[in-house]
Amino acid sequence: MSVLYGYGDLISEEVETIDSDEEDEKRSSRNPDKSPFSIVWRDDLNNENIKISCSSLLITLGTNASAFAFTHVVCNYDLELIGYGTDEKMTDDGNIEKKSFDQIKMQQYATQSVDRIYRLPSSSFVLIQLNSSVTSDRIWPISEQILNKFNFLNLNISNPVYIIQSRLSMDYVTIAGELENKSNLFIRYIKSSIIPTDNKITQMLKPIEPPNAIRGLSAALFTKFHQGNIPVIVLVVYQRHSSVNADALKLLQGILDRTSTTLKPYIQLTEKTNKQLIRLASTQTSNMYS
Repeated sequence: MSVLYGYGDLISEEVETIDSDEEDEKRSSRNPDKSPFSIVWRDDLNNENIKISCSSLLITLGTNASAFAFTHVVCNYDLELIGYGTDEKMTDDGNIEKKSFDQIKMQQYATQSVDRIYRLPSSSFVLIQLNSSVTSDRIWPISEQILNKFNFLNLNISNPVYIIQSRLSMDYVTIAGELENKSNLFIRYIKSSIIPTDNKITQMLKPIEPPNAIRGLSAALFTKFHQGNIPVIVLVVYQRHSSVNADALKLLQGILDRTSTTLKPYIQLTEKTNKQLIRLASTQTSNMYS
């Protein structure tokens, strides 16, 4: 069963659509040699009674979203790695074959394999990067793992949770039933109903309109935050190709810079960021002629 949301505002307590058993079974399938995808917390934070303070939260899901987190946050700060996502093999005693946190930090950055949770030591800012495909049977456990681990402070309509997700523009259909494929890049939003309709984000962007929807992990997280009365905004980046797009990252930075006073200090356009964007742009150009 999959939960889908497709309105700019979520008004009802729950909106649910049940997909076919065949599609659900396909989404739930995984490598039998792998363990179920889950979050591994750092040893000193692993006790379920330990809560991590969080007063600003950015969650990035998908290739472009994860790349944005890397270029505009991770490469600019000495972030503290507090958790990571994994589906590593099970050991003979039934435990997950864990990697050390030093091993995870030393791994070369690759957008396609980033599942990490960071905290900025000097503040309560938390960044969650999840880019692996999470099967439908794991989206609720993962959402609960995330929400149960944090002690959320001062999250309100002026300081909502932001979730950024990447999708293909060919997946977006207009109300008239036409594919929104004439545009290479556009962003839509969905927000919890407690956020005012005259919010800055609503003045800049169009909402996600039915029959379009968020689904999977973003929908599950949206539901959990909504049920906990925590304001949340989901930004969906639609683009024609699935590869990382430097223009999309610049567009996201501009939107958050103008709409989120709490995230703005952490999302900086620095010299390091510019170098990464130039590298991405050159990679895109070379791919066009390869």
